[in-house]
This record gives sequence, structure tokens and C-alpha cells, in this order.
Amino acid sequence: MNWVRSVLVHIFLSLISFAFGIPNELSHQLSGNVKGKIIFHQMEGNSTYLRDSGKLASCIPTVVSFELSDPRHNLHSVTFIYTWDLGNGEVRKGSEPFVKYYYTLPGNYTLKLSIGTNPPQHSRMTGLYSVELTVLDAIRSIEFRGPLIYNVDESSSLSFQVGGSPPAWLCWRVLSDCLTPRPASCNLVRLYRNIFTLNYTFTSVGTYCLDLTVRNNISNLQTSYNIYVQSSPVSLIFILPCAAVIVATLIFISVTVCRPKQQSIMSKALVADKNYLSFTDIELHVKDATIPLG
Repeated sequence: MNWVRSVLVHIFLSLISFAFGIPNELSHQLSGNVKGKIIFHQMEGNSTYLRDSGKLASCIPTVVSFELSDPRHNLHSVTFIYTWDLGNGEVRKGSEPFVKYYYTLPGNYTLKLSIGTNPPQHSRMTGLYSVELTVLDAIRSIEFRGPLIYNVDESSSLSFQVGGSPPAWLCWRVLSDCLTPRPASCNLVRLYRNIFTLNYTFTSVGTYCLDLTVRNNISNLQTSYNIYVQSSPVSLIFILPCAAVIVATLIFISVTVCRPKQQSIMSKALVADKNYLSFTDIELHVKDATIPLG
């Protein structure tokens, strides 16, 4: 129902544009006297999208149709044959002014439509149209690569992997305590690759919300991650030198205090040894002395 409504609205706008001579920038008529234009609709789920900029999403069912310009209804009895060259090596031919298909790979394609009459000699009306298309992969995922815990007051590297075709726009913001400011704002970055790295410094401990929105010409996706910021642990590089200095100081103090005591103990030992030797000599002399007999 939504698709039918979109088609009817677009047909009405197309008739107005042809009536007032508004040029069509998407499809280009190469030759012939059959006037009209080419439009694109893509259906995803219950939604139908009008692609009037030449940008299509890959792997999504697409209906391309030709809207004949016949404001006076002079061509209602003419049967046209439409030959669609989709630009990917596939050619469709039939009497219906539309064709259903989808592109499986992103890239640039040139769609051409050749219009003739059936039988060919009837009215001898022809038309040749060309459309330049850019097929993109829709933004399907935003993957945050990295830990969810960081240290305060340290430069942190936040990396993202975007699933979809660049170029795209990335809008990011970091919310302290997950509180959205009024008015809400974000930092806009142009992506030319699928990987983006953000350097950020968290200034306080707590919980943060990282909000991300990525869009390209045919889709957009929004997501959010919770990040926890903790106090910075003391670095071992700082602890080890301090410990070495403290140990060296203690050793120096111990050596300085204990050295005089050791010297005093050694001196006393030497004196004791001398006294012991003197006493031994006296005893030996006493033993060697001759005692007269009367």
C-alpha cells in the first residue's frame, strides 16, 4: 500500500514537472521523440524509498520504471517495447514500462533504456535514455573495537569499524553520566574509509555514553556504547626506581650504623686475646721455675 501511494504521488509530481517544463536531472534522453523519465523505488521491509538522486542500495529489491509524458493522452493506443540494459551485463526486454531487479555489488553503473513501438513501423516512435547510477552498501553495523574501560586523564584511542559503503558522515559525542546536553550537538567527521580512530581524553572518573550516528547517501544507523573510566593505576616504571632508591638508602644507613659497633667488638676481642696470651706466659714461667730444696 505504501509503495502504491509513493508511485501515485511521484506520478502526480512528474506530470506537474512535465507540464511546467521542469528538467529531469537524473535520466538523460539521448535520442528519439518518446518523452518521459526514469524513476527508481527500493523496498526494504514495509518501507518504500524513492531514489531520485541516482544513488541505490545494493542487495535491495529495486523497481525501475519509465513514466511516459503524454499530457494530452495521444499515445494510449500505442504499444511500446522497453529494452533495459542494467549496466551489469544483464538485459531485460518486455512491454511493461518497469522492471524489477537489484544490484549485488557496490559500484558505478550506467543504465540504458531503449524504447520502440510494436509493431516497429507503428508511429515510428523511439526513445533512448541513460542514467548514471552509484550503488552503495547500506550502513548495517558500527562496531566499536577496543576495551570498554579506560583510565582518567590519559589519551585514549577509540576505533570503529563501519559496515557500509563510504563516503559517509560520522557524528559522534561523548556524554558524561550519559546525560544529553540541551541543545544536543555532535562532532561531524567525513569518512572515506570503513575504519575511524578517535583520540579522546576522559577528564573524570565515571560512566560515559558514546553516541554514534553514521549515514551515507542511501542509509543511516545510530548506536551507543557505555564506557567506564577508572582512576589511573600507579605505574611500575615509577615504582621500581623509587623502591631501588629506598633500598639503597636503607643499606647505606645500616652499613653506617653497624660499622662502629663491629670495630668496637673487634677491638675488645684483640685486647682479650692479648690478656689471654700474657696470662699464659706467666703460667708457663711459673711451671718452668726451679724450687730449691731446703
